[in-house]
Amino acid sequence: MHEISARLERHFRFSSTEKYQLAITSFVAAFGLTLSNGWGVFNLIPDQTAVAYVVNLVIVFIMMFISLYIHFSAQKIMALKLGYRSDYNYWLNGFLISTFICFITFGYFPLFFTGTTHTDTVKKIRMGRFRFGVMHKDMGYIAFAAPFASMMVAMLLSFLYVPTENPLIFAFIVVNLLIAIYSLLPIPTFEKFRQFKGGMAGLHLFISSRWVYILVLSTVLFYSLMIFVAKVFTIIIALVLGIIMTIVYYKQYE
Repeated sequence: MHEISARLERHFRFSSTEKYQLAITSFVAAFGLTLSNGWGVFNLIPDQTAVAYVVNLVIVFIMMFISLYIHFSAQKIMALKLGYRSDYNYWLNGFLISTFICFITFGYFPLFFTGTTHTDTVKKIRMGRFRFGVMHKDMGYIAFAAPFASMMVAMLLSFLYVPTENPLIFAFIVVNLLIAIYSLLPIPTFEKFRQFKGGMAGLHLFISSRWVYILVLSTVLFYSLMIFVAKVFTIIIALVLGIIMTIVYYKQYE
């Protein structure tokens, strides 16, 4: 525990560039979520005025920034635990793709891309380890930490929402669930055609272990669907359904 604390004290930080890129990602995502009142979840200010929309956009932006900060902090912490450094990068082409999809669907499909992380070894921490370089298994652990953190935030907030039924808390829950879902998309990122630069967390988790990816993705999806459709907050049922889906997948394809 002392070793992890020392690593966090020395290496855990978000640079000014990372914070700026997180803010841009949060703004683009918040714009997509507030583009239409179709979902109703993010219509926190009911007035149909420009001022009300701007206030609503700012509220969702703050929720998104805090949620993404926690999301990628979990990746940084896991990376340091394993002897790596993880730096956040936004995805510029992802902004264009997600904004275009939000426009053509009139906001009913509020897609956004959370961005990626560049992982590299910290020589002093990795010194003496077997296979000194970046390992796919470790990348899987780092990738898993981010959606897991978002799920934990959603679960903790659910304990506040159930007795209060506060729409702001529910919107916060939905933001974290969407971050968890979209971060698990197994797609590579690119800045130029046929020039790929890493990928979303889901891609690294998929490469690391396909059955673990199916388990995590199906559990997150089932948990999110139960909340979106019936506002049922129980991770146990979602986990059981996720395990069933994983068993079916493993028997059919592995």
